[in-house]
Amino acid sequence: MPEIAFVMAPRQNLFWVEIVQAIRKELQSGGIQTSISTDGFPPPRADMVYALVPPHEWFALEVVRGHRPAPSPALLRRTLFLCGEQPGTSHFDENVELGREAGAIFDLNVGATREYQRRGLAATHFQLGYTSGWDHTADAQDHDIDILFLGAHGPRRDRFMGAYADSIWRKHCHIVFADNSRPNWEGSNRYLAGNEKWKALGRAKVLINVHQGGLPYFEWHRVIQVLTNRCVLVTEESTDYAPLEPGKHFVSGRPETLALLAHRVLEDDDWREALQRQAYEYVREKMPLRDAVSEFAGAADEVARAPVPRSGGTLSRQAPNRDSEEVTQPAWSTEDLHISTLRRAAKDTALELLDLRRTLQRFRREYLLGGEFPLAEVAHKSRAYEAARPRVSVLTSVYNHGEHLDEALGSVIAGRFRPFELVVVDDASTDDSLDKARAWMQAHDSTAGLLLHHPVNRGLPHARNTALGFARGEFVFILDSDNALYPNGLDRLVAGLDLHRDASFAYGLHQRFSATGPAGVMNIFPWEPRRLRTGNYIDAMALLRTRTLREVGGYTTDRRLHGWEDYELWCRLAELGHHGVFVPQFVARYRVAEHSMLSLSNLSATHTFSILAERYPKLMAGVQAPL
Repeated sequence: MPEIAFVMAPRQNLFWVEIVQAIRKELQSGGIQTSISTDGFPPPRADMVYALVPPHEWFALEVVRGHRPAPSPALLRRTLFLCGEQPGTSHFDENVELGREAGAIFDLNVGATREYQRRGLAATHFQLGYTSGWDHTADAQDHDIDILFLGAHGPRRDRFMGAYADSIWRKHCHIVFADNSRPNWEGSNRYLAGNEKWKALGRAKVLINVHQGGLPYFEWHRVIQVLTNRCVLVTEESTDYAPLEPGKHFVSGRPETLALLAHRVLEDDDWREALQRQAYEYVREKMPLRDAVSEFAGAADEVARAPVPRSGGTLSRQAPNRDSEEVTQPAWSTEDLHISTLRRAAKDTALELLDLRRTLQRFRREYLLGGEFPLAEVAHKSRAYEAARPRVSVLTSVYNHGEHLDEALGSVIAGRFRPFELVVVDDASTDDSLDKARAWMQAHDSTAGLLLHHPVNRGLPHARNTALGFARGEFVFILDSDNALYPNGLDRLVAGLDLHRDASFAYGLHQRFSATGPAGVMNIFPWEPRRLRTGNYIDAMALLRTRTLREVGGYTTDRRLHGWEDYELWCRLAELGHHGVFVPQFVARYRVAEHSMLSLSNLSATHTFSILAERYPKLMAGVQAPL
């Protein structure tokens, strides 16, 4: 039996690293020698064949970028392809074209295997199964996580997870969205793998699975690992799940019902324990990984009969490139120079008109009062305010959003966390927002609340900084007047900072919603400063240490960064060495408004980003300054 050399890229996706480790373990237990090469194809030998894992990714990361020469057709005829892409994707099509030269093709998915065969390629389904390396039931702790979600982020999963938020926020969830726009290699935190994944599976009662695309493929890699660790799988209806049986080994339903099904499993201990036991025993006894590995080894023996090439060589065919790990610039930085200049001029004009209006308001106020006036006035102070000793100060700025203020402030007092205070700043609203804020404070006199008023409109960052100046809590939470907290949102964020004493801020998942209902999710990725190089991914609704926010100067009032104040703050904190903790649970609801500051903010994104790149060189190191 020949040695099987697994050829992989140095920064290989952890998804495939796990699979190859499991296959090698089974091969070696059967006496077959294996090796891993991240330096290209080892020199050809009569007693060696290759397994390229996965082909499209290796060509994109190694050949297209010029790190390695492409293997010759003769070398590929001594190579087994191990694939896992779904039909209908560009990566699958790349594997089809590359696979025409391969000695053998194996695919993790039944549907993909059939599609290879339909296109005239002899492909074999590689049935993943039980392997002891994935079984961590002996290390499992109490199942304290109610609902676990693991999956690459995409529009479909975004939509359904947003819809589930209103029913699962009460449960202890652990929601992990992977970012597959770049390879999730070892050392990145965009993909839950290794010990962290085994711990999560061991702690979870239920895993919800939503298909990434519209095709109902059974995701065997995730399924086997879930069932092997006695976690109940609640999945969207799928095809090709045999030999497993729905209702006996897992729970299946339409995507809109998965949250309800998860609740039913959680509420019925006997049913849940039966599902856990039946699935675990069946996978362990009836679906050993060694069966597929034996077939793989047999194919390797067949491939070894192909002539041994004298050397590697090159292919004329190259797979398309893929996003690199070292992102050099944000997408908007490729904007045409003339368009960028016009956009910048339009934004400057709009902001100059806004400043002029504020200046006229100030002059008029000074004229009427006969002199200068305070920048902020106390409009109301609740009876409970003076005696309160808040741990969290909830800071809310209001400008013509009075219609949503009751919901925003009401979400705080409806929450479980105590003690807190509310500091509300009305930024010279032109509607009845100030009156509504005062009426709300008067109606909730037993809540520690302070209402401040800007006689002249000064803008969002000034309003937030005014509120920050009056905050008395150890932490501050930024709550915009049209958004809302989930009842346990503050508890979860405070717990995050209490657990991570070295972190400067904490943030969690938000449900996006509109007048028509849930619209998706946001705030989904862990703290990763280099992600800020391509744009903001953390909303203002976060819990920050008050002292830290004051020490760094609060929110920027640089007019050039209008609407980018949140992004600028995260960049500044990252540049100064601060870090945040991500709470993988739903903590807040973000209203998607039809009319927003963001429209003006993004009018000149290219120029605004260049300001950040110049201001924070360490963070933006390696980022090309856009025109």
